[in-house]
Amino acid sequence: MNSISFKLDGLSCEACVKLSVNRIKKIPGVQEVSIDLNTGVAKVSSEADIDLDIIKHSLAGTDYKVINN
Repeated sequence: MNSISFKLDGLSCEACVKLSVNRIKKIPGVQEVSIDLNTGVAKVSSEADIDLDIIKHSLAGTDYKVINN
């Protein structure tokens, strides 16, 4: 299993976290997503490598922005 960590900007509540998690989970191969509301750090585990651009695309239309580490 592969994992990637990155920061999300724009999260202000648990509903924001839930929406982000649900969108990222729709990416083929993603198995687990966790996001810490306090720090904005997201961790994604998947069957194969996932490019941050794919994650950015999954969040299109939201106010949440991926910040490259």
